[in-house]
Amino acid sequence: MKGLFLIYGIAGVGTLAALYSPAIGLFIYVGFAVLRPEGLWGWAGDLTGISLVVGIATLIGWLIRGFGTRQFGPGRLIVLALMAFFVWSMLSAANAQDKQAAYDSIITMAKFVMPFLIGVTLLDSEPQARTLMWIIVIAQGYVGFEMNLDYWRGYNLAGDGFAGMDNNCFGVSLVSTLGPALALALISRKWWEKVLSLTAAALILHTTLLTYSRGAMLGLIVVGATAFVLMPKRPKYVLALAITALITVRFVGPQLRDRYATAFAAEEELDGSSQSRLSLWRDCFKLALNQPAFGVGPANFPIVAPTLGWEEGKEAHSVWMQTLAEVGFPGLVLLFVFFGWTVVKVWPLARQKLTDESRYRVAIASGIVMSIVGFMVAGQFVSLAGLETPYYMAMIGVVLLKQTPKAHEVAPATRPAARLTIAMQPRFSMRMGSSIASPLTRGPIS
Repeated sequence: MKGLFLIYGIAGVGTLAALYSPAIGLFIYVGFAVLRPEGLWGWAGDLTGISLVVGIATLIGWLIRGFGTRQFGPGRLIVLALMAFFVWSMLSAANAQDKQAAYDSIITMAKFVMPFLIGVTLLDSEPQARTLMWIIVIAQGYVGFEMNLDYWRGYNLAGDGFAGMDNNCFGVSLVSTLGPALALALISRKWWEKVLSLTAAALILHTTLLTYSRGAMLGLIVVGATAFVLMPKRPKYVLALAITALITVRFVGPQLRDRYATAFAAEEELDGSSQSRLSLWRDCFKLALNQPAFGVGPANFPIVAPTLGWEEGKEAHSVWMQTLAEVGFPGLVLLFVFFGWTVVKVWPLARQKLTDESRYRVAIASGIVMSIVGFMVAGQFVSLAGLETPYYMAMIGVVLLKQTPKAHEVAPATRPAARLTIAMQPRFSMRMGSSIASPLTRGPIS
């Protein structure tokens, strides 16, 4: 009951505060999207619509603030890609076999597209981006804490899932927050921040293993590899990552190891579940070839599945293949550009030289990259295009890019040509009787 009262209290205060400061309402809305209080405390009372109330107040506050600013800097294409995908999905819904199911899917999509748009127009600082990432990590860490408690009480997470998500979907949601937790843990200087982020990362990691999801396990491997590429190659960071990998291997018992091993088996050695996934993906491609522009309509693959020999309600078990079947080739390209371009633009920020000034920017950028890359890989094995966390990570990426519009374009500080120009400049200035701007005045060189 304490959790129930806490959620109602946060929602009440947040609803009022959002009218004056919609950023507060956005933080609470995103936190609820990750925490999913109806899955944790729904048994104690009706929590239906509690996020909607906060969301409406945030929308009103956004309206009062004049819809924020539309200056997105290097993140412009990311925003345009998501908006175009949303519009294309609506056009696809108009041509769907079951229009009601398609329009319901559009409404669900709007529940994270609108917060994304509010966030990229309202948030305008690195501390705000960092706060939102902390909220996501803490909320997911708490979910992991509750799931670990339930596991010791006998709850079958692999069989029953969490908050309406099956084990595979829940596993992907966990993978998409592990990277940010690791990034915050490695970069944080304050001891309490480091303890909090490490605890959240440990809970998220162990809960992921409890899902028995092979797609999530592949996502974990990719997140770990990306973390190794991005992080500074200092002994303490390498040691921390190595310890994390060893702990992960230690907790993967024989039963988990045998199940995960099938993810790498040859096609003729795959089990029934893996074989069916390959068949489903082939059928998705066939549907896309028949209707390449708009597909069969959002949320309509489970409806047309019987025409392909599957039972009604069957999902394609792939974000990318089901998106291709439902909204066609243009829709798939737009969604892939949205996530892929976020990684491309944020990657240089994550690879910046680590200094006192840049450490938090590097941590946020690294967390974004790991989250989205993990989702893109694990999402190949589960139908979960509507998972909110990766979209909110992309939103944080746009906010970060707004503050560092040229960080990915500057030249390395050690480039010989730059040193030569600086050395020769005074001579040219005196000879020509004019001042020539030093490259140092055009922005930092890193």
